[in-house]
Amino acid sequence: MLINKRPARWRDPDVVKTALWLAGLMTVLVVIVASRFDEGARAWVMAAGQPSPIWPLLSRLGQSDWMLIPSGLAVLLLHYLNRPKFGPPGSFATLQNMVLFFFASIAATGIAVLIVKYSLGFSRPSVEGERVVRFLAFRPSHAAFPSGHSTTAAAFALSLTLLWRPLAVVVWPFALAIGASRVMVNAHRVSDVVAGLSFGAWGTLFVAIWFARRGRLFHLSESGLPLPLRLRIDMISGEGRALLTRLRLAISRQSIVPVFHSSGAGLPDAATSAHPVGVTSMIVPKPSETGFVSVVIPARNEADNLAVIVPEIFEAMAGRAFEVIVVDDGSTDGTGAAVAAWKTEGRPVRHIRHAEACGQSAAVRSGVLAARGEIVATIDGDGQNDPAYIPKLVDALVAAGPSVGIAAGQRLKRTDGPAKRYASRFANWLRNAILKDATRDTGCGLKAVRRDIFLLLPFFHGWHRYLPALVLREGYGVTHLDVVDRSRMHGASNYGIFDRGLQGILDLFGVWWLKRRIKRLPVASEIGNDNG
Repeated sequence: MLINKRPARWRDPDVVKTALWLAGLMTVLVVIVASRFDEGARAWVMAAGQPSPIWPLLSRLGQSDWMLIPSGLAVLLLHYLNRPKFGPPGSFATLQNMVLFFFASIAATGIAVLIVKYSLGFSRPSVEGERVVRFLAFRPSHAAFPSGHSTTAAAFALSLTLLWRPLAVVVWPFALAIGASRVMVNAHRVSDVVAGLSFGAWGTLFVAIWFARRGRLFHLSESGLPLPLRLRIDMISGEGRALLTRLRLAISRQSIVPVFHSSGAGLPDAATSAHPVGVTSMIVPKPSETGFVSVVIPARNEADNLAVIVPEIFEAMAGRAFEVIVVDDGSTDGTGAAVAAWKTEGRPVRHIRHAEACGQSAAVRSGVLAARGEIVATIDGDGQNDPAYIPKLVDALVAAGPSVGIAAGQRLKRTDGPAKRYASRFANWLRNAILKDATRDTGCGLKAVRRDIFLLLPFFHGWHRYLPALVLREGYGVTHLDVVDRSRMHGASNYGIFDRGLQGILDLFGVWWLKRRIKRLPVASEIGNDNG
């Protein structure tokens, strides 16, 4: 039970509103005053020569990776352990909210400062002597104000202070030291650091207000400020014991993966047998057939739309060697009956069925593993992608040569609502800024990929949205084809651009981490062979 014994303060909303405006003005004034010390501090740093090793170490600690990735993984782990199969939901809700608040504070302020500093275009002291502003430059050399490291440090310090006040005596000196380190390594000016610390603190405050309005960890005072709730030690320890119990239960259980039913050319019309622990798929990949194309359609309850697009695929691919693989992601409509009818007509169609819904990424992967084609083309099952572009994508991939691994469709004249379009544009801009995948639109389901490259890519939930970046990671190129989107014909969307906001952010930084882990791709060749 949450108990709040804090006496009410600043009850007058007008007083608080005035105080907040004054605090905002003071923040701006402090940044302006700090700018008076920029050149003096820079000259002192340059005269001092090589900085002490402690400063580069502190500067590296200010990167958001080591805070964001572990806390994001913890959020996903707690979400997974909160599932009903491990016990009643909400057994450790407070701990879950604490981890989520910490992650949200770091992530929200980090993304916001990234947008601001790359848009403003203030030069770094190590690049140009005096301050130079190149608005919307979008270059790391002109992304100094505010300091991202200082923003992360302030968000780290204030979020932990709000969760447990005694930590303030440790985390705030640490945050200030990180800010100072950015000046000492000549990466930022004093005003950049002060602005970053202020940005992180204000951003975290807004995240706390968001949580308070939803009754999580904080409550709103009469004046609208978030006040931390008093948490009883015995309650927190009880939730900790419940969490450890569920973690042991999850570790001791057998691995759970989708159970497949497969039917079609070359595969038996029978349910698969029990799944051994440690095996990631019931479908064993088979050698690809040269010149053959497999068209994979991930679909969940899309029988009405499949009735339109599958015949369109037959028409578009006429005269080519191809197969259509409908991956039925736990549908409860007439998808199976529709595929069976096409098979009865002798059409080149196969049916891969998940016993339960596992998501679009898992459905695409199941289709790739089952495919026989040298090239795998993917298309969404909602009817918004026009199958007429499939042969054009295949031809573009073949024409680009073996050094190119994927031909990606990029949508024009999108038919989604304004909110979804603008959210998609922002997500694509942010993804391209971080991953540098040179792709305007990765949410388009129309793609053609060489199957042998497809099988090299690391798999995770959300994987299908990052295929260009993952193909580039393997050392292959990307080509693009503009396609025109259509309106959904029947039903409602089962898969979103980012199924959940926080999950999408974690995926983005996860792919960024994967790209950083490959330093150099080997150029390998076999010398001789077993036959002499």
